[in-house]
Amino acid sequence: MDSLKMMLYIFARIGLMLLLCVFGAFVGVILIPSLCNLMPGSWMPVKKFLTDSSNMSLIAFIITTIIMVYLFFDDGKKHSAYEEWSSVTISIVLILMMFAYFIPAIFYESFNAEGKGKVFYLVFYYPSEWIRNNTDLAYTVSVLAGMGSTLLLCLASYVTSFRLYVKKHPVILKQMEERRSIAADEEEQEEDEAVTDAADTDNDVGFK
Repeated sequence: MDSLKMMLYIFARIGLMLLLCVFGAFVGVILIPSLCNLMPGSWMPVKKFLTDSSNMSLIAFIITTIIMVYLFFDDGKKHSAYEEWSSVTISIVLILMMFAYFIPAIFYESFNAEGKGKVFYLVFYYPSEWIRNNTDLAYTVSVLAGMGSTLLLCLASYVTSFRLYVKKHPVILKQMEERRSIAADEEEQEEDEAVTDAADTDNDVGFK
């Protein structure tokens, strides 16, 4: 994957992550309570469970995680097919996604004290709200734990997808290894040529 494709891929995945957080908040805050109003009276225990604030956040977390895991599983398959798969690249992407999600959480306390950004923090960090409600963790730690676990599952999904694809198409792995070997040989050859050129230059200077 070249630098331009990687940059676009990073922005696309960060944007998708934020959109899914908004979707999770929509499901937890609006959709689930609306559906619960349609339930018969005999379903009161289920309705009570679903409308609990912590449970709604947990459901939003599960939905967001499932969609992201599936998307990275699909990415792993596509990257394998086009021989663009790289554990290093995907790790960098996931780390940058974590930074993009986590950095605003650092300023939560200061914004909350001033009464600012309530809607922003409610929406984008809603899928992690259940962790803070059920534990004594700080806001930033709960955000890190929530999205961190989701992104780790995404990484596992991506790697699993690659292994399954290679198992079905072993020629892909062979071609990738051949490319890496050729690239390593070319790099080594360039280094040798650079050393030789430097030695020739030194000899010319000494001769003069």
